[in-house]
Amino acid sequence: MVDDHLNDDRQRLILVTGASGAGLSTALDILEDSGINAVDNLPLAMIDTLVALEVETGRRSLAMGLDARTTGFSAETTETLVRNLRKKFGDRFTTVFITASHDDLLRRFNATRRQHPLHDGAMSLADAISADLDRMEKVAPLADLHIDTSGAKPSDLRQALLSKLGMADDFQVNVRLISFSYRRRIPDHSDLVIDMRFADNPYWVTELRSFDGRDEPVAAFLQADEAASSVVSSLKGILAEMLPRMTREGRPLMTIAFGCTGGRHRSVWAVETVAAWLAAEGYDVESTHRELEATR
Repeated sequence: MVDDHLNDDRQRLILVTGASGAGLSTALDILEDSGINAVDNLPLAMIDTLVALEVETGRRSLAMGLDARTTGFSAETTETLVRNLRKKFGDRFTTVFITASHDDLLRRFNATRRQHPLHDGAMSLADAISADLDRMEKVAPLADLHIDTSGAKPSDLRQALLSKLGMADDFQVNVRLISFSYRRRIPDHSDLVIDMRFADNPYWVTELRSFDGRDEPVAAFLQADEAASSVVSSLKGILAEMLPRMTREGRPLMTIAFGCTGGRHRSVWAVETVAAWLAAEGYDVESTHRELEATR
């Protein structure tokens, strides 16, 4: 019987387990991007305390990763844990089992050069994977949902996981736009840098110098520059192709930096123009004008 005091809301508890290298960490990232707190590789003895704090007291949904790395892990302890959590939380508790073929797992560990939890001097990587898969066969029947990631991409896992959990995949990549001056360094972590110094410079027009790229006189001046308008229009076309694909692949953020000489006119106008278009397309946009904010 489910505890009565847990019946007043619908927070969820999700246990993600399975073979090392099959995609457990990716699954937890997906759930975290969907608004569920995620914890990986917590010692088994601490799980009850975490659940009590996060789910029962904090009333927050929680996803936990459990695999060969977990201190205290075994098929028997996992069975006891699953039984107790299912009794307490009922249909709000879900166990997800993720696996992949031996060949896929071997290929992944060789490609990433990561250490398998069971791989040591006494056992080859292939044997470690086999031992892990054998042990996980005893855990698999405990799961409510099963996902095989053999030959799958992260986007495939995302679709399968959220679909099986009955969660809407309303994820969308966020776009961060930054204007900057080349007199200072290019902003860190920029995915795409657009050099706007080719455009006509409003700074050399006396009546425009005191304005910035957010002001209508400067915007009108730059919109009349066919080259500047053409480049911004082309960028919109590129983003129209890129962003839906990035959304499907679950990429959380894209940062685009626009630079010009002073960071006040051309780069600011480009950020404002692209931001308005992205917002109209339904994307979450964050705009930062580095040099303008530095002079406040």
